[in-house]
Amino acid sequence: MTTVNYRITDKGRAELAASTSMLSTTVRKLLGSVGERSTFADIWTTAPQVVESQLRDVVDRLVAEGYLEAVEGDLAAADLDIARYFNRAVIEPTIVEKKEAEQQTLIGMRSLQQAGYFVKIVNRAGRRIPPHSGDKYIALIIDSDESNTMVIARTLLLAGFDARAAAKRNEIIAELNRQPHIDVIAMDVVLPDVIGLELLGRLRTHPVFKDVPIIIMTGKVQHDDVVAALAYGASGYLTKPFKPEALLESINAVLGIE
Repeated sequence: MTTVNYRITDKGRAELAASTSMLSTTVRKLLGSVGERSTFADIWTTAPQVVESQLRDVVDRLVAEGYLEAVEGDLAAADLDIARYFNRAVIEPTIVEKKEAEQQTLIGMRSLQQAGYFVKIVNRAGRRIPPHSGDKYIALIIDSDESNTMVIARTLLLAGFDARAAAKRNEIIAELNRQPHIDVIAMDVVLPDVIGLELLGRLRTHPVFKDVPIIIMTGKVQHDDVVAALAYGASGYLTKPFKPEALLESINAVLGIE
């Protein structure tokens, strides 16, 4: 997988060493966080409170002014190892993201409260997303309820999916690192040794999983729970108990399957 990496230039190092600077304290701190190879996600951890689009503008300006150099290259296996992301700070949703999630939640509750379950597809695919394997779609079920996992897995298998399952931290890391990569994730936010929302937030900064559809399926039905999950990047939200067919319909929707 090819990505853009950033590295600090001699001009950038000189700027950091200077006693005075035209750059703000925040921008200097950001510049100082860049080494010989940093991804945008690495840089973002320095200023997680900054909106992504604004931070990209700052990084682009530092490149244009010669403080940073943008280099395209292949990500090493270590860069893709999901275990690295479990040790990173979680980037909190911005105010704008929270407001958008709030609006989406209100619309979803009004339109679907009579359906017997709640699910809001945030990013319904405009076209079919091809599977990573080139053959079957791979779905990962992250849930500590074994009976629920078995029912969902059987439903997905009958629908032609390759279904995988995980519940604990080491299992989740192992499944996410397996090849070919997961195409869609259905996960609870209440897990034995992982905080679900933090996992969701970390996946949204990973080069592979940042755009993978993730549907939350949980017994947490409070309005704030739904808003938080959508703000962290969930593609859908479905409350337990639900019919397996409801999850299958949601998965088909986020993958663009007719």
